Amino acid sequence: MKKIIMILCVLSFSLFFINPLEKLTFAIEDNEIYEKQELTVEQAKELLIKFNDKVDYIYQGDANDFEYLKSKNLQGYVFLPNVDTDIGYFVDKETSNIYFFHPSGYLELVK
Repeated sequence: MKKIIMILCVLSFSLFFINPLEKLTFAIEDNEIYEKQELTVEQAKELLIKFNDKVDYIYQGDANDFEYLKSKNLQGYVFLPNVDTDIGYFVDKETSNIYFFHPSGYLELVK
C-alpha cells in the first residue's frame, strides 16, 4: 500500500513539471476551460485609449525591438502618444499592466 501511495505522489508531482506554469489552463465551476491569453497589439492600444482617450497612440514595436525590455525578459508593446514627448507607454501583454517607458531604461508602472 505504501508503494502505491508513493508512486501516485511521484506521478502527480511530475505532472507539474510536464505542464509549465505559464501554460496553465483553468477550469471554472461551469466546467468551461479557459487558457491564459496574451494581449494583441489592438487590445493593448484599446487599454491605452481607456486609460487616456484625449490622445492617439502610435505603435512603435514590441519588447524585442527595445534592448532594455528584452534584457528584462518582458513581453509587450510600446506606443508613443501623438503629442510632443519622448516618454512612451509599454503595455505588458501577459499582465495588461501599463508602464511609462523610455528606451534609455526608464520603466515605471502607471498608477
